[in-house]
Amino acid sequence: MRRLPPALAAEATPRILELLGDPPGDVLELGFEGIHAEPLRLAGFEVTVVARDRAERKSALARAGDPVHREVPRRWFQAVLAPEGTDLSGIRAERRFIVNADGSVFVG
Repeated sequence: MRRLPPALAAEATPRILELLGDPPGDVLELGFEGIHAEPLRLAGFEVTVVARDRAERKSALARAGDPVHREVPRRWFQAVLAPEGTDLSGIRAERRFIVNADGSVFVG
């Protein structure tokens, strides 16, 4: 998984909100250290943040608050948000929002 600079990743948030449509919905944020969590929560979405290593979890807790998961919970999500190149196999989600290295968003 390629790490995007936080400012570039955050630029994708308005587009993600537009593409998600109206809440409610359960969204998995994977690999962004909580950057998208608060705006999505303020819009009315339930957000589950996953940060796999210690430094990422620390940043995610500061941005998104508790809880921050180490592993993806085994349940269905309306959408998953992840950086380009993230392995999403085994994640059950209706839609996948991939943030590319240039900040653009691909929906799959």
